[in-house]
Amino acid sequence: LKFPGREDRIFRLRLPANPMKAKYRAWSEWQKPDFVAKAGEQPSRPSSGSDYQIRYKLDYQER
Repeated sequence: LKFPGREDRIFRLRLPANPMKAKYRAWSEWQKPDFVAKAGEQPSRPSSGSDYQIRYKLDYQER
């Protein structure tokens, strides 16, 4: 997530190799950022609790 004038939050999405199973089509657990990045600096691990979390859901379409 990018925020003008603030630290960016970087999330590693934990995606399954095979998303076809129904259990992978549910919402993921809430996930805190894996890294934060200040402007002009290298990303680093967050040092405290995060004010942002994400969750995601896979949408698989058969061909």
